[in-house]
Amino acid sequence: MPRKPDNRIGQAKDLYLKGLKLIDISKQLDLPEGTVRRWKSTYKWDNERSERDSERSDKNKGAQPGNKNASGHGAPPKNSNAEKHGLFRKYLPEETFSIIDGLKDRSPLDLIWDTIQIQYAAIIRSQQIMYVADRDDKTIEKVGTQDGNVIGEKWEVQQAWDKQAGFLKAQSTAVTSLKNVVKDYLELEGASRADAKEQVQDWKAAIIEIAKRRKERADGGTG
Repeated sequence: MPRKPDNRIGQAKDLYLKGLKLIDISKQLDLPEGTVRRWKSTYKWDNERSERDSERSDKNKGAQPGNKNASGHGAPPKNSNAEKHGLFRKYLPEETFSIIDGLKDRSPLDLIWDTIQIQYAAIIRSQQIMYVADRDDKTIEKVGTQDGNVIGEKWEVQQAWDKQAGFLKAQSTAVTSLKNVVKDYLELEGASRADAKEQVQDWKAAIIEIAKRRKERADGGTG
């Protein structure tokens, strides 16, 4: 059955759109600040707040009545000097700018969730790239040559145990980094620091639970 909506969400949103700070909203509604912050991220209040600010700004812009100084003038076609990310567009490759531009509608929770998925995928992919078959899995690679009076070649040898040790070290570092990101997500979602630290001990289970909650929200909060 659909869950009964929490009326306080709407009240908190109205106060936020009026310009109140999260801490003030939490005090007024007798809620934890983390809960209000989670609602703000989940329901993307910042988008509506930005639109309202933009509308107010547009109303306040423009020449005085009867002033024709700007008539017939303006930026040339395709000029991006008025765009929000004009500086980025000037210096960054178009592909990079497109990625940045695509992030503008992502909430903080969405951005952290993206990072979790990317890091988890990298850990899984590394299993194939850094795979060591057995103790005889030796890698010999030519890494350089020398010409002139003395001619020679330089080779690099990696024994199986060296490759395995390197893999374990890299894997441990990657998992630690992933656990920290998961903890950041849980705290932003509203969990206390201590609770988030405890949940992330079983980081795979924590990621699964996060994915379930995100799916429930995407499905409209049914369950």
